[in-house]
Order: sequence, then C-alpha cells, then structure tokens
Amino acid sequence: MRPRLSEWASIAEIIGAVAIVISLVFVGLQVNDSNREARAATVQAALDAELAFQAELLRYGDIWVSVVLDGDREDRVKLLKGKVLYNMAMTLHDNRFQMTRAGYMSGSGDDVRAIVSMPFYEIWRKDLPAKRRSPEFLSYADSLREIPAIE
Repeated sequence: MRPRLSEWASIAEIIGAVAIVISLVFVGLQVNDSNREARAATVQAALDAELAFQAELLRYGDIWVSVVLDGDREDRVKLLKGKVLYNMAMTLHDNRFQMTRAGYMSGSGDDVRAIVSMPFYEIWRKDLPAKRRSPEFLSYADSLREIPAIE
C-alpha cells in the first residue's frame, strides 16, 4: 500500500518541527556563548579603566595627597602609593579569579597566596578598594591567608 499525499505531508510536518527545535537549540547555544563573551569583554573593559586610573593616581600621588590629606606628606604619599600598588595587584588577581571561575583561564592560586600572605593585606582588606572586590574573591583570598605561603 502506497502512502497517500496527506501521510507524506504529516511526515514532512514532523520532520520540519524537529528541524525547527534543533535549530532553536543551536541558536540558544550561540546566544549563550555570545553573552559569555560580552560579559568577559565588559569585565575586561572595567578592569582596564580601573587600572588606568590607578596608574594615574600612582603617577600623581604626591599631588593627590597634598590636596586631599593633611599631616606628614611623605609618609602619606608612600602609604597611598603602597595601597594603590597593592590594590592594582589584587585587582589583577580578582580578574584572574573571575576569569578562572568563568572557564576562560586556569590557575592554581599560588600567586594569590603569595600576595595575601604579605602583612599589607590586612591594611588593604580594611580599605575601600577591597570592598569593591567580589565577595567570592575576598573569601578565597581570606582562606588563603590561613594556608602558609609557598616559598
């Protein structure tokens, strides 16, 4: 018995529906990948802007201190530059941490452990720049302080 035209039409509709579902899944995966890449680019742009500002603050730290702060200018300039330099390092490590979590990078954490084992970490941790880091990164960094640094 030969299939009728209406049966062929039904089979074609089923095949068409399956093809549409497959193509929608593919489009969904493509959109998801594009969104991840856009988020990574946004994070990187924000990081670049923050590091550029910090570099300028380092460059003109003595002027910044003389305008904003009072007291012993030399010690405050050194402290400010130290905080900015340390924060630049922590910003880079936070970015690496986020990129590792997102699957864009891999890392062991040894470089972070070395910097958080420094005594200056406690000063930085109480300062405003530390509060701008992600809570996940801060928890991770705090946990590394409990582990002896690798020498």
